[in-house]
Amino acid sequence: MTRTMDTLRAKPVLAAGLAILAVTAFRLIIVIATPLEIGPDEAQYWRWSRTLDWGYYSKPPLIAWLIAAPTAIFGDAEWAIRFMAPVLHGLAAFFLFCLGRSAFDARTGIWAAAIYLLMPGVWLSSTIMSTDAVLLPMWAAALFALWRLRTAPGIANGALVGLAIGLAMLAKYAALYLFVGAALAAIFDRDMRRALLSLGGLAALAVALLVLAPNLIWNAANGFETVSHTADNANLAAAGFNITHVVSYIGDQMAVFGPITLLVLFAGFALIAARGAPETRIREIWLLCFIAPPLLTILVQEIMSRAHANWAATAYPASAVLLASWTARTRWGAAIKAGVALNLTIGLAFVVLWLAPSVADTAGGSNLIKRVRGWDQTAADLGQIALEHDASALMFDERENWHGVDYYGRNLNLPPIRAWRVTDHPRSHAEEAGTMLPGEDRAVLIASYRPDFRPRIRADFDTIESLGTLTVPLGPNRNRVLKLYLASGYHPLPRTAEYEASFEGKRED
Repeated sequence: MTRTMDTLRAKPVLAAGLAILAVTAFRLIIVIATPLEIGPDEAQYWRWSRTLDWGYYSKPPLIAWLIAAPTAIFGDAEWAIRFMAPVLHGLAAFFLFCLGRSAFDARTGIWAAAIYLLMPGVWLSSTIMSTDAVLLPMWAAALFALWRLRTAPGIANGALVGLAIGLAMLAKYAALYLFVGAALAAIFDRDMRRALLSLGGLAALAVALLVLAPNLIWNAANGFETVSHTADNANLAAAGFNITHVVSYIGDQMAVFGPITLLVLFAGFALIAARGAPETRIREIWLLCFIAPPLLTILVQEIMSRAHANWAATAYPASAVLLASWTARTRWGAAIKAGVALNLTIGLAFVVLWLAPSVADTAGGSNLIKRVRGWDQTAADLGQIALEHDASALMFDERENWHGVDYYGRNLNLPPIRAWRVTDHPRSHAEEAGTMLPGEDRAVLIASYRPDFRPRIRADFDTIESLGTLTVPLGPNRNRVLKLYLASGYHPLPRTAEYEASFEGKRED
Protein backbone atom coordinates (compact mmCIF):
# COMPACT_ATOMS: atom_id res chain seq x y z
CA MET A 1 0.00 0.00 0.00
CA THR A 2 2.79 2.41 0.94
CA ARG A 3 4.60 1.63 -2.30
CA THR A 4 1.43 2.32 -4.27
CA MET A 5 0.95 5.71 -2.59
CA ASP A 6 4.58 6.62 -3.22
CA THR A 7 4.14 5.73 -6.88
CA LEU A 8 1.04 7.89 -7.17
CA ARG A 9 2.79 10.85 -5.50
CA ALA A 10 5.70 10.45 -7.89
CA LYS A 11 3.34 10.23 -10.87
CA PRO A 12 0.63 12.90 -10.43
CA VAL A 13 -0.71 12.39 -13.94
CA LEU A 14 -1.40 8.75 -13.13
CA ALA A 15 -2.92 9.66 -9.77
CA ALA A 16 -5.20 12.29 -11.28
CA GLY A 17 -6.21 9.99 -14.11
CA LEU A 18 -7.14 7.15 -11.75
CA ALA A 19 -9.11 9.46 -9.47
CA ILE A 20 -11.03 10.91 -12.42
CA LEU A 21 -11.70 7.42 -13.78
CA ALA A 22 -13.05 6.33 -10.40
CA VAL A 23 -15.46 9.28 -10.20
CA THR A 24 -16.51 8.75 -13.82
CA ALA A 25 -17.18 5.04 -13.22
CA PHE A 26 -19.25 5.88 -10.13
CA ARG A 27 -21.34 8.32 -12.14
CA LEU A 28 -21.82 5.82 -14.94
CA ILE A 29 -23.28 3.43 -12.37
CA ILE A 30 -25.72 6.18 -11.31
CA VAL A 31 -26.71 6.80 -14.93
CA ILE A 32 -27.39 3.10 -15.48
CA ALA A 33 -29.13 2.46 -12.14
CA THR A 34 -31.46 5.48 -11.85
CA PRO A 35 -35.15 4.69 -12.29
CA LEU A 36 -35.79 8.22 -13.52
CA GLU A 37 -36.67 8.71 -17.17
CA ILE A 38 -35.01 11.04 -19.65
CA GLY A 39 -36.36 14.57 -19.83
CA PRO A 40 -37.85 16.36 -22.84
CA ASP A 41 -34.60 18.08 -23.85
CA GLU A 42 -32.73 14.77 -23.79
CA ALA A 43 -35.53 13.24 -25.87
CA GLN A 44 -35.13 16.09 -28.35
CA TYR A 45 -31.38 15.49 -28.66
CA TRP A 46 -32.03 11.77 -29.09
CA ARG A 47 -34.45 12.52 -31.92
CA TRP A 48 -31.78 14.64 -33.62
CA SER A 49 -29.29 11.79 -33.28
CA ARG A 50 -31.50 9.60 -35.46
CA THR A 51 -30.64 11.82 -38.45
CA LEU A 52 -27.09 13.17 -38.25
CA ASP A 53 -26.61 16.61 -39.70
CA TRP A 54 -24.40 19.68 -39.37
CA GLY A 55 -26.99 21.59 -37.38
CA TYR A 56 -30.41 21.42 -35.76
CA TYR A 57 -33.25 23.74 -34.86
CA SER A 58 -31.92 25.15 -31.60
CA LYS A 59 -28.39 23.78 -31.12
CA PRO A 60 -25.21 22.96 -33.04
CA PRO A 61 -24.73 19.28 -33.91
CA LEU A 62 -22.13 17.87 -31.52
CA ILE A 63 -24.58 16.66 -28.87
CA ALA A 64 -26.52 14.64 -31.44
CA TRP A 65 -23.31 13.05 -32.72
CA LEU A 66 -22.26 12.09 -29.20
CA ILE A 67 -25.62 10.46 -28.51
CA ALA A 68 -25.58 8.62 -31.84
CA ALA A 69 -22.33 6.79 -31.02
CA PRO A 70 -23.31 4.97 -27.79
CA THR A 71 -26.91 4.38 -28.88
CA ALA A 72 -25.64 2.77 -32.08
CA ILE A 73 -23.76 0.29 -29.87
CA PHE A 74 -26.06 -0.16 -26.87
CA GLY A 75 -29.49 0.73 -28.25
CA ASP A 76 -31.84 3.58 -27.35
CA ALA A 77 -32.11 2.98 -23.60
CA GLU A 78 -32.07 6.01 -21.32
CA TRP A 79 -28.63 5.18 -19.94
CA ALA A 80 -27.17 4.88 -23.44
CA ILE A 81 -28.43 8.38 -24.28
CA ARG A 82 -26.76 9.69 -21.11
CA PHE A 83 -23.65 7.52 -21.36
CA MET A 84 -21.31 10.23 -22.62
CA ALA A 85 -22.26 12.83 -19.96
CA PRO A 86 -20.06 11.52 -17.09
CA VAL A 87 -17.32 10.56 -19.55
CA LEU A 88 -17.19 14.08 -20.99
CA HIS A 89 -17.05 15.73 -17.57
CA GLY A 90 -14.22 13.38 -16.62
CA LEU A 91 -12.40 14.49 -19.75
CA ALA A 92 -12.95 18.14 -18.78
CA ALA A 93 -11.49 17.48 -15.32
CA PHE A 94 -8.38 15.93 -16.86
CA PHE A 95 -7.79 18.94 -19.12
CA LEU A 96 -8.15 21.23 -16.10
CA PHE A 97 -5.63 19.10 -14.22
CA CYS A 98 -3.24 19.56 -17.13
CA LEU A 99 -3.86 23.32 -17.18
CA GLY A 100 -3.35 23.69 -13.42
CA ARG A 101 -0.21 21.60 -13.54
CA SER A 102 1.22 23.54 -16.47
CA ALA A 103 0.33 27.02 -15.20
CA PHE A 104 1.16 26.36 -11.53
CA ASP A 105 2.06 22.87 -10.26
CA ALA A 106 0.72 19.31 -10.00
CA ARG A 107 -0.97 20.00 -6.66
CA THR A 108 -2.93 22.84 -8.23
CA GLY A 109 -3.88 20.58 -11.11
CA ILE A 110 -5.26 17.90 -8.80
CA TRP A 111 -7.27 20.44 -6.82
CA ALA A 112 -8.58 21.99 -10.06
CA ALA A 113 -9.88 18.60 -11.20
CA ALA A 114 -11.46 17.98 -7.79
CA ILE A 115 -13.13 21.39 -7.58
CA TYR A 116 -14.58 20.96 -11.05
CA LEU A 117 -15.75 17.36 -10.64
CA LEU A 118 -17.46 18.08 -7.31
CA MET A 119 -19.31 21.23 -8.40
CA PRO A 120 -23.06 20.77 -7.76
CA GLY A 121 -23.74 21.68 -11.37
CA VAL A 122 -21.38 18.97 -12.60
CA TRP A 123 -22.99 16.37 -10.32
CA LEU A 124 -26.29 17.08 -12.06
CA SER A 125 -24.83 17.52 -15.54
CA SER A 126 -23.01 14.18 -15.27
CA THR A 127 -26.32 12.33 -15.04
CA ILE A 128 -28.22 14.02 -17.88
CA MET A 129 -27.22 14.55 -21.48
CA SER A 130 -27.11 18.29 -22.02
CA THR A 131 -25.22 20.74 -24.20
CA ASP A 132 -23.24 21.85 -21.13
CA ALA A 133 -21.89 18.32 -20.74
CA VAL A 134 -20.64 18.58 -24.32
CA LEU A 135 -19.40 22.18 -24.19
CA LEU A 136 -17.40 22.17 -20.95
CA PRO A 137 -14.83 19.49 -21.91
CA MET A 138 -14.21 21.27 -25.20
CA TRP A 139 -13.91 24.54 -23.30
CA ALA A 140 -11.43 23.02 -20.84
CA ALA A 141 -9.43 21.58 -23.74
CA ALA A 142 -9.40 25.01 -25.40
CA LEU A 143 -8.13 26.66 -22.19
CA PHE A 144 -5.30 24.16 -21.91
CA ALA A 145 -4.47 24.51 -25.60
CA LEU A 146 -4.46 28.31 -25.32
CA TRP A 147 -2.07 28.11 -22.37
CA ARG A 148 0.22 25.82 -24.37
CA LEU A 149 0.12 28.29 -27.26
CA ARG A 150 0.97 31.14 -24.88
CA THR A 151 3.91 29.16 -23.53
CA ALA A 152 5.14 27.82 -26.87
CA PRO A 153 3.74 29.66 -29.89
CA GLY A 154 3.74 27.44 -32.90
CA ILE A 155 1.56 26.18 -35.72
CA ALA A 156 0.95 22.77 -34.10
CA ASN A 157 -0.20 24.29 -30.80
CA GLY A 158 -2.27 26.82 -32.72
CA ALA A 159 -3.97 24.04 -34.65
CA LEU A 160 -4.88 22.31 -31.37
CA VAL A 161 -6.39 25.58 -30.11
CA GLY A 162 -8.44 25.90 -33.29
CA LEU A 163 -9.64 22.29 -33.08
CA ALA A 164 -10.75 22.70 -29.46
CA ILE A 165 -12.50 26.02 -30.08
CA GLY A 166 -14.16 24.70 -33.24
CA LEU A 167 -15.51 21.67 -31.37
CA ALA A 168 -16.66 23.93 -28.53
CA MET A 169 -18.60 26.03 -31.04
CA LEU A 170 -20.17 22.84 -32.45
CA ALA A 171 -21.29 22.07 -28.90
CA LYS A 172 -22.84 25.42 -28.00
CA TYR A 173 -22.47 28.96 -29.26
CA ALA A 174 -21.61 30.11 -25.74
CA ALA A 175 -18.08 29.10 -26.80
CA LEU A 176 -17.91 32.59 -28.32
CA TYR A 177 -16.78 33.68 -24.85
CA LEU A 178 -13.48 31.93 -25.63
CA PHE A 179 -12.74 34.57 -28.26
CA VAL A 180 -13.61 37.33 -25.79
CA GLY A 181 -11.43 35.77 -23.11
CA ALA A 182 -8.47 35.31 -25.46
CA ALA A 183 -8.75 38.94 -26.60
CA LEU A 184 -8.84 40.20 -23.01
CA ALA A 185 -5.89 38.02 -22.07
CA ALA A 186 -3.93 39.46 -24.99
CA ILE A 187 -4.54 42.96 -23.63
CA PHE A 188 -3.17 42.17 -20.18
CA ASP A 189 -0.58 39.51 -21.00
CA ARG A 190 2.33 40.22 -23.36
CA ASP A 191 3.05 36.51 -23.89
CA MET A 192 -0.56 35.85 -24.85
CA ARG A 193 -0.53 38.80 -27.22
CA ARG A 194 2.65 37.55 -28.88
CA ALA A 195 1.16 34.05 -29.24
CA LEU A 196 -2.09 35.22 -30.81
CA LEU A 197 -0.27 37.46 -33.27
CA SER A 198 2.06 34.66 -34.35
CA LEU A 199 1.60 32.06 -37.06
CA GLY A 200 0.24 29.82 -34.31
CA GLY A 201 -2.52 32.31 -33.61
CA LEU A 202 -3.35 32.47 -37.31
CA ALA A 203 -3.43 28.66 -37.44
CA ALA A 204 -5.81 28.63 -34.45
CA LEU A 205 -8.26 30.96 -36.19
CA ALA A 206 -8.02 29.08 -39.49
CA VAL A 207 -8.62 25.65 -37.95
CA ALA A 208 -11.47 26.93 -35.77
CA LEU A 209 -13.22 28.37 -38.82
CA LEU A 210 -12.54 25.19 -40.79
CA VAL A 211 -14.15 23.03 -38.08
CA LEU A 212 -17.12 25.38 -37.72
CA ALA A 213 -17.61 26.01 -41.46
CA PRO A 214 -20.02 23.09 -42.16
CA ASN A 215 -22.33 24.32 -39.40
CA LEU A 216 -22.20 27.88 -40.75
CA ILE A 217 -23.03 26.57 -44.22
CA TRP A 218 -25.92 24.54 -42.75
CA ASN A 219 -27.24 27.64 -40.98
CA ALA A 220 -27.03 29.67 -44.16
CA ALA A 221 -28.97 26.99 -46.01
CA ASN A 222 -31.62 26.87 -43.27
CA GLY A 223 -32.25 30.56 -42.69
CA PHE A 224 -29.75 30.75 -39.81
CA GLU A 225 -32.22 28.74 -37.75
CA THR A 226 -29.92 27.84 -34.85
CA VAL A 227 -28.41 31.31 -34.64
CA SER A 228 -31.81 33.03 -34.56
CA HIS A 229 -33.07 30.65 -31.87
CA THR A 230 -30.00 31.42 -29.75
CA ALA A 231 -30.72 35.14 -30.10
CA ASP A 232 -34.39 34.59 -29.18
CA ASN A 233 -33.30 32.85 -25.97
CA ALA A 234 -31.75 36.09 -24.76
CA ASN A 235 -35.28 37.60 -24.75
CA LEU A 236 -33.91 41.13 -25.12
CA ALA A 237 -37.21 42.29 -26.59
CA ALA A 238 -38.60 42.11 -23.04
CA ALA A 239 -35.61 43.88 -21.54
CA GLY A 240 -36.15 45.99 -18.45
CA PHE A 241 -34.16 46.68 -15.32
CA ASN A 242 -34.55 44.93 -11.98
CA ILE A 243 -31.54 45.14 -9.69
CA THR A 244 -33.16 42.75 -7.20
CA HIS A 245 -32.46 39.95 -9.68
CA VAL A 246 -28.84 40.09 -8.50
CA VAL A 247 -29.92 38.07 -5.47
CA SER A 248 -31.44 35.30 -7.59
CA TYR A 249 -28.38 35.41 -9.84
CA ILE A 250 -26.04 34.77 -6.90
CA GLY A 251 -28.30 32.00 -5.64
CA ASP A 252 -28.33 30.36 -9.07
CA GLN A 253 -24.54 30.50 -9.36
CA MET A 254 -24.16 29.04 -5.86
CA ALA A 255 -26.28 26.14 -7.04
CA VAL A 256 -23.91 25.62 -9.98
CA PHE A 257 -20.46 26.24 -8.46
CA GLY A 258 -21.17 25.69 -4.77
CA PRO A 259 -22.09 28.15 -1.98
CA ILE A 260 -18.70 28.52 -0.27
CA THR A 261 -16.57 28.16 -3.39
CA LEU A 262 -18.56 30.89 -5.15
CA LEU A 263 -18.20 33.32 -2.25
CA VAL A 264 -14.45 32.69 -2.07
CA LEU A 265 -14.19 33.19 -5.83
CA PHE A 266 -16.01 36.54 -5.68
CA ALA A 267 -14.02 37.68 -2.64
CA GLY A 268 -10.75 36.83 -4.36
CA PHE A 269 -11.42 38.89 -7.49
CA ALA A 270 -10.71 42.15 -5.69
CA LEU A 271 -7.40 40.94 -4.31
CA ILE A 272 -5.80 39.35 -7.38
CA ALA A 273 -3.89 42.46 -8.41
CA ALA A 274 -2.34 42.86 -4.95
CA ARG A 275 -1.36 39.27 -4.31
CA GLY A 276 1.83 37.31 -4.93
CA ALA A 277 4.69 37.65 -7.37
CA PRO A 278 4.11 39.44 -10.72
CA GLU A 279 4.23 36.16 -12.65
CA THR A 280 1.60 34.65 -10.35
CA ARG A 281 -0.64 37.69 -10.76
CA ILE A 282 -0.47 37.58 -14.54
CA ARG A 283 -1.46 33.90 -14.51
CA GLU A 284 -4.41 34.67 -12.27
CA ILE A 285 -5.44 37.58 -14.48
CA TRP A 286 -5.14 35.29 -17.51
CA LEU A 287 -7.65 32.92 -15.89
CA LEU A 288 -9.87 35.83 -14.87
CA CYS A 289 -10.14 36.86 -18.52
CA PHE A 290 -12.04 33.61 -19.17
CA ILE A 291 -14.12 33.88 -15.99
CA ALA A 292 -15.39 37.46 -16.02
CA PRO A 293 -17.08 37.68 -19.49
CA PRO A 294 -19.71 34.96 -18.96
CA LEU A 295 -20.31 35.93 -15.32
CA LEU A 296 -20.83 39.61 -16.12
CA THR A 297 -22.81 39.01 -19.30
CA ILE A 298 -25.28 36.69 -17.61
CA LEU A 299 -25.54 39.05 -14.63
CA VAL A 300 -26.59 41.85 -16.99
CA GLN A 301 -28.95 39.45 -18.77
CA GLU A 302 -30.52 38.50 -15.43
CA ILE A 303 -31.02 42.15 -14.45
CA MET A 304 -32.48 43.14 -17.83
CA SER A 305 -34.62 40.11 -18.60
CA ARG A 306 -34.05 36.54 -17.47
CA ALA A 307 -31.22 34.03 -17.40
CA HIS A 308 -30.91 30.36 -16.59
CA ALA A 309 -28.38 29.34 -13.96
CA ASN A 310 -26.31 27.25 -16.37
CA TRP A 311 -25.82 30.10 -18.86
CA ALA A 312 -22.72 31.21 -16.93
CA ALA A 313 -21.31 27.68 -16.67
CA THR A 314 -18.35 28.47 -18.94
CA ALA A 315 -16.93 30.69 -16.18
CA TYR A 316 -16.26 27.74 -13.91
CA PRO A 317 -13.55 25.64 -15.60
CA ALA A 318 -11.07 28.53 -15.25
CA SER A 319 -12.56 29.30 -11.81
CA ALA A 320 -11.71 25.78 -10.67
CA VAL A 321 -8.06 26.31 -11.64
CA LEU A 322 -7.98 29.75 -10.03
CA LEU A 323 -9.37 28.49 -6.72
CA ALA A 324 -7.01 25.51 -6.85
CA SER A 325 -4.06 27.90 -7.17
CA TRP A 326 -5.21 29.62 -3.96
CA THR A 327 -5.45 26.47 -1.82
CA ALA A 328 -1.77 26.53 -0.81
CA ARG A 329 -0.82 30.18 -1.42
CA THR A 330 -3.54 32.08 0.43
CA ARG A 331 -5.28 32.14 3.76
CA TRP A 332 -8.42 30.90 2.02
CA GLY A 333 -7.13 27.38 1.54
CA ALA A 334 -9.19 26.02 4.43
CA ALA A 335 -12.35 27.77 3.20
CA ILE A 336 -11.87 26.36 -0.31
CA LYS A 337 -11.41 22.84 1.03
CA ALA A 338 -14.50 23.28 3.21
CA GLY A 339 -16.39 24.41 0.11
CA VAL A 340 -15.27 21.34 -1.82
CA ALA A 341 -16.35 19.15 1.09
CA LEU A 342 -19.76 20.85 1.12
CA ASN A 343 -20.07 20.34 -2.63
CA LEU A 344 -19.27 16.65 -2.15
CA THR A 345 -22.02 16.41 0.47
CA ILE A 346 -24.49 18.13 -1.86
CA GLY A 347 -23.46 15.77 -4.65
CA LEU A 348 -23.95 12.65 -2.55
CA ALA A 349 -27.37 13.90 -1.45
CA PHE A 350 -28.21 14.37 -5.12
CA VAL A 351 -27.07 10.79 -5.83
CA VAL A 352 -29.49 9.48 -3.19
CA LEU A 353 -32.37 11.38 -4.79
CA TRP A 354 -31.37 10.22 -8.27
CA LEU A 355 -31.19 6.56 -7.24
CA ALA A 356 -34.15 6.61 -4.83
CA PRO A 357 -36.71 9.21 -6.00
CA SER A 358 -39.00 8.21 -3.14
CA VAL A 359 -36.60 10.07 -0.84
CA ALA A 360 -37.30 13.25 -2.79
CA ASP A 361 -41.02 12.58 -2.44
CA THR A 362 -40.71 12.14 1.32
CA ALA A 363 -38.63 15.30 1.63
CA GLY A 364 -41.10 17.33 -0.41
CA GLY A 365 -38.74 17.61 -3.38
CA SER A 366 -40.76 15.80 -6.04
CA ASN A 367 -41.07 19.07 -7.95
CA LEU A 368 -37.31 18.89 -8.63
CA ILE A 369 -37.62 15.66 -10.62
CA LYS A 370 -41.07 15.99 -12.18
CA ARG A 371 -39.64 16.57 -15.67
CA VAL A 372 -38.00 13.13 -15.66
CA ARG A 373 -41.04 11.15 -14.53
CA GLY A 374 -44.25 9.84 -16.00
CA TRP A 375 -43.41 10.00 -19.69
CA ASP A 376 -43.66 6.23 -20.24
CA GLN A 377 -47.13 6.17 -18.68
CA THR A 378 -48.18 9.33 -20.54
CA ALA A 379 -47.26 7.75 -23.89
CA ALA A 380 -48.95 4.44 -23.03
CA ASP A 381 -52.19 6.09 -21.83
CA LEU A 382 -52.40 8.37 -24.86
CA GLY A 383 -51.73 5.41 -27.14
CA GLN A 384 -54.62 3.50 -25.61
CA ILE A 385 -56.97 6.48 -25.92
CA ALA A 386 -55.86 7.06 -29.52
CA LEU A 387 -56.62 3.42 -30.31
CA GLU A 388 -60.07 3.62 -28.73
CA HIS A 389 -60.99 6.62 -30.87
CA ASP A 390 -59.22 5.49 -34.04
CA ALA A 391 -57.18 8.71 -33.98
CA SER A 392 -55.49 9.74 -37.22
CA ALA A 393 -52.98 11.98 -35.38
CA LEU A 394 -51.91 12.91 -31.86
CA MET A 395 -51.40 16.64 -31.33
CA PHE A 396 -49.70 18.57 -28.50
CA ASP A 397 -49.59 22.27 -27.67
CA GLU A 398 -46.44 22.01 -25.54
CA ARG A 399 -43.02 20.99 -26.93
CA GLU A 400 -41.98 19.07 -23.79
CA ASN A 401 -44.99 16.75 -24.06
CA TRP A 402 -44.26 16.22 -27.76
CA HIS A 403 -40.68 15.16 -27.08
CA GLY A 404 -41.49 13.01 -24.06
CA VAL A 405 -44.12 11.05 -25.96
CA ASP A 406 -41.98 10.95 -29.11
CA TYR A 407 -39.28 9.02 -27.20
CA TYR A 408 -41.41 6.85 -24.94
CA GLY A 409 -43.90 6.12 -27.69
CA ARG A 410 -41.20 4.99 -30.13
CA ASN A 411 -42.10 1.31 -29.70
CA LEU A 412 -45.86 1.86 -29.41
CA ASN A 413 -48.30 1.88 -32.28
CA LEU A 414 -49.04 5.59 -31.97
CA PRO A 415 -50.59 7.69 -34.72
CA PRO A 416 -48.40 10.47 -36.19
CA ILE A 417 -47.34 12.90 -33.44
CA ARG A 418 -48.04 16.51 -34.36
CA ALA A 419 -47.58 19.91 -32.74
CA TRP A 420 -50.00 22.82 -32.80
CA ARG A 421 -48.34 26.11 -33.77
CA VAL A 422 -49.01 29.31 -31.90
CA THR A 423 -47.52 31.38 -34.76
CA ASP A 424 -47.25 30.98 -38.52
CA HIS A 425 -43.68 29.75 -38.17
CA PRO A 426 -42.27 26.96 -35.98
CA ARG A 427 -40.84 28.08 -32.63
CA SER A 428 -39.36 24.70 -31.69
CA HIS A 429 -38.14 21.46 -33.20
CA ALA A 430 -41.43 19.87 -32.15
CA GLU A 431 -43.41 22.39 -34.20
CA GLU A 432 -41.00 22.04 -37.10
CA ALA A 433 -41.01 18.21 -37.19
CA GLY A 434 -44.64 17.89 -36.07
CA THR A 435 -46.31 19.71 -38.96
CA MET A 436 -49.76 18.31 -39.71
CA LEU A 437 -49.80 16.62 -43.11
CA PRO A 438 -52.78 16.53 -45.50
CA GLY A 439 -55.26 13.81 -44.63
CA GLU A 440 -54.14 13.47 -41.00
CA ASP A 441 -56.90 15.69 -39.58
CA ARG A 442 -59.71 13.13 -39.84
CA ALA A 443 -59.71 12.41 -36.09
CA VAL A 444 -57.04 14.30 -34.18
CA LEU A 445 -56.54 13.42 -30.51
CA ILE A 446 -55.41 16.69 -28.90
CA ALA A 447 -53.55 16.51 -25.58
CA SER A 448 -53.53 20.11 -24.36
CA TYR A 449 -51.31 21.37 -21.54
CA ARG A 450 -51.82 25.11 -22.08
CA PRO A 451 -55.17 26.63 -21.02
CA ASP A 452 -54.28 29.87 -22.81
CA PHE A 453 -53.90 28.03 -26.13
CA ARG A 454 -57.18 26.05 -26.01
CA PRO A 455 -59.49 28.78 -27.39
CA ARG A 456 -57.08 29.26 -30.28
CA ILE A 457 -56.93 25.52 -30.94
CA ARG A 458 -60.74 25.36 -31.08
CA ALA A 459 -60.71 28.09 -33.73
CA ASP A 460 -58.26 26.12 -35.89
CA PHE A 461 -60.55 23.06 -36.21
CA ASP A 462 -63.92 22.58 -37.89
CA THR A 463 -65.18 20.31 -35.13
CA ILE A 464 -63.86 19.61 -31.65
CA GLU A 465 -65.28 17.73 -28.67
CA SER A 466 -63.97 17.21 -25.16
CA LEU A 467 -62.83 13.76 -24.05
CA GLY A 468 -62.09 14.68 -20.45
CA THR A 469 -58.73 14.81 -18.73
CA LEU A 470 -55.68 12.57 -18.53
CA THR A 471 -53.85 12.79 -15.20
CA VAL A 472 -50.43 11.17 -14.79
CA PRO A 473 -48.92 11.14 -11.27
CA LEU A 474 -45.38 12.54 -10.98
CA GLY A 475 -45.04 12.25 -7.21
CA PRO A 476 -47.03 13.34 -4.15
CA ASN A 477 -49.31 16.23 -5.12
CA ARG A 478 -47.61 16.45 -8.54
CA ASN A 479 -49.42 15.46 -11.71
CA ARG A 480 -49.15 15.93 -15.43
CA VAL A 481 -52.65 17.04 -16.43
CA LEU A 482 -53.65 17.02 -20.09
CA LYS A 483 -57.04 18.14 -21.37
CA LEU A 484 -58.12 15.81 -24.18
CA TYR A 485 -60.14 16.64 -27.29
CA LEU A 486 -61.10 14.84 -30.47
CA ALA A 487 -61.08 17.21 -33.44
CA SER A 488 -61.31 17.19 -37.23
CA GLY A 489 -60.81 19.60 -40.10
CA TYR A 490 -57.57 21.40 -39.25
CA HIS A 491 -57.54 24.86 -40.86
CA PRO A 492 -55.20 27.18 -38.92
CA LEU A 493 -56.27 30.80 -38.95
CA PRO A 494 -53.73 33.38 -40.18
CA ARG A 495 -51.71 34.65 -37.20
CA THR A 496 -52.36 38.32 -37.83
CA ALA A 497 -52.49 41.26 -35.41
CA GLU A 498 -56.29 40.97 -35.45
CA TYR A 499 -55.99 37.28 -34.56
CA GLU A 500 -53.77 38.07 -31.58
CA ALA A 501 -56.11 40.81 -30.39
CA SER A 502 -59.17 38.55 -30.61
CA PHE A 503 -57.64 35.95 -28.29
CA GLU A 504 -55.95 38.34 -25.87
CA GLY A 505 -56.50 37.15 -22.30
CA LYS A 506 -58.68 34.17 -23.29
CA ARG A 507 -58.11 30.76 -21.71
CA GLU A 508 -59.99 27.55 -21.09
CA ASP A 509 -59.25 25.84 -17.79
